[in-house]
Amino acid sequence: MAMKQTQTKLFDFSDVGLDFCAGSKNLFPDRFKRMLALGYNSQTVATVSVLGNQVTFEYGVSHGYVAERVLKVSSGPLAAIHGGEFVIDSVTATSLTMTIDDAPISISGGFATRIAPLGWSLEYENANIHIYKMKHSDESDRFVRFCFQNNTSHRNAIAVCVGKTWDSDTGKINDETALQSTSTVNTPNVIDLPRWDFSYTPSSAHNDWSYSQGFSIYGKGLIIGSPYHVIMLNRNSNKLCQLNAILPVSTYEYEQLKYPVILCNLNDKLTNVEGYAGSIFWGDYRGAAFIGNTRFRFDLGAGNNLLANPIKANNSILPSNYDSFNTTTCIPIQLYEYVSKQFVGFCIGMYLAMFGSDAIAPETTSMPLKTSDIDLNSLVYLQDASGVTQKNNATFVAIPVEKIKNAENL
Repeated sequence: MAMKQTQTKLFDFSDVGLDFCAGSKNLFPDRFKRMLALGYNSQTVATVSVLGNQVTFEYGVSHGYVAERVLKVSSGPLAAIHGGEFVIDSVTATSLTMTIDDAPISISGGFATRIAPLGWSLEYENANIHIYKMKHSDESDRFVRFCFQNNTSHRNAIAVCVGKTWDSDTGKINDETALQSTSTVNTPNVIDLPRWDFSYTPSSAHNDWSYSQGFSIYGKGLIIGSPYHVIMLNRNSNKLCQLNAILPVSTYEYEQLKYPVILCNLNDKLTNVEGYAGSIFWGDYRGAAFIGNTRFRFDLGAGNNLLANPIKANNSILPSNYDSFNTTTCIPIQLYEYVSKQFVGFCIGMYLAMFGSDAIAPETTSMPLKTSDIDLNSLVYLQDASGVTQKNNATFVAIPVEKIKNAENL
């Protein structure tokens, strides 16, 4: 078995050390810190066994780790291999096994492990305002400002801004070409504010809910991300699929385009009233994409939606004379300037999945849905980005858990 990439990571809201749901707004700032910058679920390894490139950690107690997470080893000989980050291949209640090339034959226990974060750094924290440093696709720094919900009885929401510079005294993005509407806000409770919405009905009842408490309402929740991106896949309190993201882009070399794209809702309702049930591709022009301070869309169709119509194939798989396996293709998401409809580039890290409305297409009730890439056998998660109930109106996206950027391109 070969070592797996660790640049892009997967987190589940149910993980030991996270244990939250889309409605638990009081927990969001802390859980973001753990996933983006700190890691979580620290445990001490008792003994290590090595058989070729198969390395097994025995903890002697229940560790709470699950397969497919990336484990961080911070000390000992393994800390110097592959950045000390390794994908967990399999687990028992008290042990786990990983594939580690060039592992020493003998390794002593007594060191700590945790689930590795995305590799962002927390630069500023004041009440409900966090600023993180992430990487742009050219390896320069970008600063992400999260304004978490600070109204306990409102819907859960986050106002997001990405800038090239920020003010360490005020905790505001001071970059004139960044998204201005969210660069200085102190609450997401603003009309027509680009934000990530997680709830349909305002309430304080779910503020501290665990994953199990919220599952019957919010269902499954996942984070997929890297130093270059983050994607949240979950359901809102109306049980419909949600998707919010910061994605790298490949664009023309204009200074105004040297940002990742923020995928969000442009919501004309305050967070103390019922919101909108749909996700970012919902057909009512409230889904939005921003690169810096400029709004974008994903096709040239009429209207104000990100996509004029759901992307649908006649059949969900390639003809059998092409491939005997049920293969669904994907296409890159194109970016057009919102007003002029001029093409500027593509999104990276998320793709439109060419499903039809046939029996092979997944049901939206199963989302987010785990599948795989048939060429590389990489994990891929499917999500309906429209937040609808029927698959004939859904727009499915595929999010691979694989490298965003190869080392040879750095």
